Amino acid sequence: MSGARLFEIFRQDALHSLRRPMFWVLMALLAFMAWGISTGHAAIGSGDARVGGHKAWITSEFALAQLVIMMTTIIYVFFISVAAGMSIIRDEEHRVGEILHSTPLTPGEYVWGKYLSVLAVFVAVLGMHLGLAMLFNHVLPHGENADFIGPFVLANYLRPALVFGLPTLVLFTGICFAIGGLTRKPVLVFVAPVAVLLVGAFFLWDWSPVWLPLWVNRILQFADLTGLRWIKETWLLVDKGVDYYNHATVGLDGLIVAQRLACVALGLGAVALLHVRFAATLRGAHALPKGHAAQARAATATPAARLESLPALAALGMRSGVPGFVAGALEVARAEIHGILRHPGLYLFVPLILLQTLANEYNVGAFDTRLLNTSGILAVGAMNTLTLLVCMMILFYTTESLQRERSTGIGAIYFATPLRTGAMLAGKALANTVLGVSIVASCLAGCLVILAVQGKVPLDLAPFALVWGLLLVPTFLVWTAYVSFLQSLTSNRYGTYTIGLATMTLSGWFQMRGKMNWVANWDLWSTTRWSDIAPLEYDRMPLLLNRVFWLGAAVLFTVLTVRLFERRERDATRIVHRLRPAALLSSALSIAPLLLVPAVAGTLLALQVHEGYEGGVARKLARDYWKKNVETWKNARAPSLAAVDFDLELDPAKRAFRVRGWYDVLNDTDRPLARFPVSVNPEWKKLAWTLNGDSLATENRAALHIVTLPRPLAPGTKARLGFSYEGRQPDGASKNGGAQMEFILPSSIVLTALERPTMAPILGYDPGVGVEEDKNQSDPREWPEAWHQGLSRPAIAMAGNWFDAHLKVSVPADLMVNATGELVREEVRDGRRVTEWRTDHPVRIFNVVAGHWKVKRGDGVAVFYDPRHPYNADEMLEALAAARTWYGEWFAPYPWKTLRLSEFAGLPTYAQAPPGNITFSENIGFLTQSKPDANAAFWITAHESAHQWWPNLAMVADGPGAVVLSEGMAHFSSILLIEQAKGLEQRMGFCRSVENRYGRARRRDSERALVKMDGTLPGDSRAIYDKGGWALWMLHRFLGRDAGLAGLREYLAAFRDSRDNAALEDYLAIMRRHAADTTAFDAFARQWFHEVVVPEYKLDDATVEKHGEGWMVRARVRNTGTGVMPVEVAAVRGVRFPHGKKDAEPWRDGRATITLGAGESREIAIPCAFEPERLVVDPDVTVLMLERQKAELKLGRGAAMLAAKP
Repeated sequence: MSGARLFEIFRQDALHSLRRPMFWVLMALLAFMAWGISTGHAAIGSGDARVGGHKAWITSEFALAQLVIMMTTIIYVFFISVAAGMSIIRDEEHRVGEILHSTPLTPGEYVWGKYLSVLAVFVAVLGMHLGLAMLFNHVLPHGENADFIGPFVLANYLRPALVFGLPTLVLFTGICFAIGGLTRKPVLVFVAPVAVLLVGAFFLWDWSPVWLPLWVNRILQFADLTGLRWIKETWLLVDKGVDYYNHATVGLDGLIVAQRLACVALGLGAVALLHVRFAATLRGAHALPKGHAAQARAATATPAARLESLPALAALGMRSGVPGFVAGALEVARAEIHGILRHPGLYLFVPLILLQTLANEYNVGAFDTRLLNTSGILAVGAMNTLTLLVCMMILFYTTESLQRERSTGIGAIYFATPLRTGAMLAGKALANTVLGVSIVASCLAGCLVILAVQGKVPLDLAPFALVWGLLLVPTFLVWTAYVSFLQSLTSNRYGTYTIGLATMTLSGWFQMRGKMNWVANWDLWSTTRWSDIAPLEYDRMPLLLNRVFWLGAAVLFTVLTVRLFERRERDATRIVHRLRPAALLSSALSIAPLLLVPAVAGTLLALQVHEGYEGGVARKLARDYWKKNVETWKNARAPSLAAVDFDLELDPAKRAFRVRGWYDVLNDTDRPLARFPVSVNPEWKKLAWTLNGDSLATENRAALHIVTLPRPLAPGTKARLGFSYEGRQPDGASKNGGAQMEFILPSSIVLTALERPTMAPILGYDPGVGVEEDKNQSDPREWPEAWHQGLSRPAIAMAGNWFDAHLKVSVPADLMVNATGELVREEVRDGRRVTEWRTDHPVRIFNVVAGHWKVKRGDGVAVFYDPRHPYNADEMLEALAAARTWYGEWFAPYPWKTLRLSEFAGLPTYAQAPPGNITFSENIGFLTQSKPDANAAFWITAHESAHQWWPNLAMVADGPGAVVLSEGMAHFSSILLIEQAKGLEQRMGFCRSVENRYGRARRRDSERALVKMDGTLPGDSRAIYDKGGWALWMLHRFLGRDAGLAGLREYLAAFRDSRDNAALEDYLAIMRRHAADTTAFDAFARQWFHEVVVPEYKLDDATVEKHGEGWMVRARVRNTGTGVMPVEVAAVRGVRFPHGKKDAEPWRDGRATITLGAGESREIAIPCAFEPERLVVDPDVTVLMLERQKAELKLGRGAAMLAAKP
């Protein structure tokens, strides 16, 4: 091999690549993204969000490692596939191969020279990309983002590039280069990048349920050759603190080192394989097979001999003439389809999408439990995958189809035929739909397999036809037209690829940055939400206008394609003539009518977005509310509710409602009340007020109405505030998909008088309205230590006092209604159903829900469910009954007559628990799969049922830590109920699930003690729910069951009818009175409620050896976390919960208890009467810890092969 010849090939190819527009488009994209990242807050999810808090630097090695992985995997790889995969194909099309190979150039010099040039170009791109990042991050000045920029450390840029970037470049350049050289099929060069992106984005990078075994997780980490899963699972999912991420290097273990070496080996091995195959076929190095030899002899026969073997001309059945449009298009389509069906790409991409679809069987929902997939959920769930894959295929196949004649050299003949250009293009487009149809059909087959395996949900083809036919097909049409237009405009496949990939990249960029809206969202990425109850009812008009707008654009692109497609070589004279003003004006006028449809639809859609509830108008109204009132009314006292009378008329077809009603307001302060604020929705119409029956004029301060009383309201006295108004919910369209928590739709209604004035006026000022992140959002309030002493406000507006409620609800006759209270009257007349509800016991919150339901009833409990979702109704009814029985026995008797649970459309995903009238979205409990160790339907119902006691019976205060007594207490109560009703296995599963969620969501640097948490910082929510529930349960175990339940009953009795509202400190003070050892209680409460501690245990140096008649296990246990807790360590063997398996080995264990402080380690010895298989820390899941999966070790030879040691 001559180094000079190899270098010449390298130099020529590298220079060619640097002159291509594709290179500079890629650099422009990377420069734009580097600038965007440097000005935004694209950092690791760690650090303290408060002003002056430590921020995670975007210049740390961890942040840059993620950046390099994502950019090389999502952006670089598609440009690599074009540059590397088409390298040899381009030489073949330009007929330079014959010339090159007639020289002394060897196959090795040719192959390796071209490959190394491509690799060097993209290494240079990576270097320039990092250089631009250094420039934007460290040289250009920064303002608001300065806290996210760390000091310049060259190694932070170089190590990720060497460890993650370079092996990935070697892998993809080698694989794509080899595929192109071996197959000479342009489309196949895109198989590798598409496969990596699909499998990564929709499976490997994010799918990590709590029940996934560690060894399987480690295998998946190795299988993800990008390295992203490894760095997330090993270093990022459990927050290690901003100081660690900002200053530490990415520690490498044996698995990632082996994986990066495997990437290099695969890439170079693929090139070596191409070298061998290329050398074997180049100059006839091997004899041809017999059949091929016969063909070769026939090809070299004399012309006369060949003529004798040909059939007569008349036998060919040839005819001449000008084909019609349809006939011509069909003939072109037939020829193109024949080629596609013989193309291996079809048989690679179809199985790929089938496998990706089948992975949906493992989708998880609440508590990491498996979901029940319906036809609609599968159809919408596959939209992003289908959009990405099919649009990639359209880009590749359409470009190659339009380029094929020129590449194969028959363009001069083909384009000289009388076939119309429109028919030619239509035939090619029609043929390319075969691939799209095949992919969609394979996806449908995968969905059918999933439904068949589930065996519960019946097949319904209507959602597939609706979602894929009306929403997805227009995406394919507009993208096909756009790609065809690009190819006609540039007449260059590389230009088409470059602009097409740049379009997709920028679309994804704006989606991730939250800058996309309905108008620009051509592919409807992540906008569609499915509900079996209300299919496409929520955003129907924006969806319709979006599809009309882009279909109009598709027609425009198609016409431009036909006009610009050139069947003759370009010449300068024709171009100059076309660019004359008169010619340009004539062309513009001729296509002007085509602009009408997209212009009208786009304008209407833009107006809907602007005037919608997430648009500019709504944002301005919310800002006005905040600006005008925050200083004056933020801390103003408001009266509480003493009674509610509410007449609600609903018109679901128009999303509209009318309200007439009144509040009896009570001055529960110790001073006379001369005026008070009432928050309303600024979009309400015909708003009118009365006071004690007389008309009332209020001061409207940007939707905060100030009620001034004729005479101040004395403490303990009441006034009647009447109101009437009309409104819509939601009022307008969303910005880019999504749904509000409350809505009125023809098939489902859910409205709650809780925190926002969607259905009813809210007494007082709402400090959350008009606050925008990074604009006027303030740091959390720093509360004094004794904030809870004296009377505290309620955490939920208007919920500080008991009140009686009377609700009258009018809906269309086909809907059923559930509202707060008991049904006292129901009448159906003139197509309307009127129901009347009165509370049989005072309440603190009221709500209304309506739908088309069936009902399952028990003793004092009922589940109202959609007829299509009966799957979990029995389990939810069981949970309601168990909650009413056991919570009533443990805490206090349930005070209301009936406990109901009603299903609503799963557009938002949540559940709420107003007294007696719980509401569930369809996709949070009704569509989960139940397993012996995980029953999410029961779990969620247990949680929401607990809210009937906490806080409905004992309202919590508006202050730090108090919400733990609502959400944390509901989790704690669920733990008690799950173990009581479902057994130890399910209790362990629930505890493990919420522990895992907390560990992955916590922010180590900004996490505050539970008594300081108010839900305003990132990670607060999961800590309040999950850590709060765990801490309360561990406290209950510390006290003992009887003492713990006695303390709960005392707490409930103390705050049930109190004017004061409960704080976490109040709860702890009551529980302390029931502790046998108050000193130990104080130590426990201090570390779990007043400090931030979480243990994290690791096992090292484990050995097992024969010891007399038994076995002895020895190991070192480390607490790498914080906190001091006694914890059991068990040596175990067998299956603990066999679920009826007859061949399951019986469970046996030997245990020892150990107490370790932060950073401590200790050796343990566990004698066993059996040979143990595993060593497990906390086998009963009774101590909250981080990374529980890593606190388990397989004993015996090779035990640590798949152990993860960060």
